[in-house]
Amino acid sequence: MSAKPMDWVQGPWTVELHTISRSTYDGLRLDDVVFPHWIISYVQEGNVRTGSGGEFHRVKAGEVMLHPPNLPFTEHADGRGAHLWLQASILCSHHLDLLQLYRVSPVVAIPEPVKFEKVFFQLQSAWSNRKQSFRDLKLTSGMLQLTEQILAGWENAGSVERSEAYESEGNRYARLVGHMSSRLADKLDREQLAAYVRLSPNYLDRVFQAEYGLTPMQMLRDLRLKHSRLLLQRSEETLESIALQCGMNDASYLCKQFKKHYGMLPGQYRELALSAQAEDLYGGTAGGVRRHYR
Repeated sequence: MSAKPMDWVQGPWTVELHTISRSTYDGLRLDDVVFPHWIISYVQEGNVRTGSGGEFHRVKAGEVMLHPPNLPFTEHADGRGAHLWLQASILCSHHLDLLQLYRVSPVVAIPEPVKFEKVFFQLQSAWSNRKQSFRDLKLTSGMLQLTEQILAGWENAGSVERSEAYESEGNRYARLVGHMSSRLADKLDREQLAAYVRLSPNYLDRVFQAEYGLTPMQMLRDLRLKHSRLLLQRSEETLESIALQCGMNDASYLCKQFKKHYGMLPGQYRELALSAQAEDLYGGTAGGVRRHYR
């Protein structure tokens, strides 16, 4: 069993929530609105026409609109409606914007609307009560649950990527990371990566490192090693096969890079991972084969 192309996206997770509200209206006309963070707007009631960059979509109850940061958008509705909406950022490892990496389509049908609404109102309650115990934990947990619902709906619809109409100039480096992550098995060099974003290799190295703390090639190496680690945990494939899937020449090169990065050989890592998965704290075998309770 191989990891999915985007399974390398891992924590630590950071949630930055800036606004959360339920809004109602008798008619709606928002033109060229811009926010510095993602606007996630779930249509609880009504029908909306939304657009950006000359591209327009119809949105009905049970669907969510995703408006990228710093990109003008419109929302029009002739009748009554209600939206559950928030302004937020969801960041993963290397402080990468999750919704930029996954390139989620601008309108997504939520698979479990009742659950989505319940989690939203729990999140809103935690946001409103600044003295609530474990508030930050509840905010992060709630936001990730909503995000999981959005990603599940996107996957159910075929994971169709948003068009360039929903891309701003500042997203080009996140697009590059997404490009690399979907081509981990390919032979990519500095010139190819620079050509993808229409920059010179030296300039790209400087601006990308200023953004993420790594050059593009260093980021590509890290993505490949994370992907190899997932394959070691989740599959029985040979080291040679894993090396090829991660854009490395052979098992020997994978072993060298893996040990340099993680301090152990891939085989040792797999053995430790499988041992941890099989161990039962209470003396049985993982999976419920045997238990010894007293």
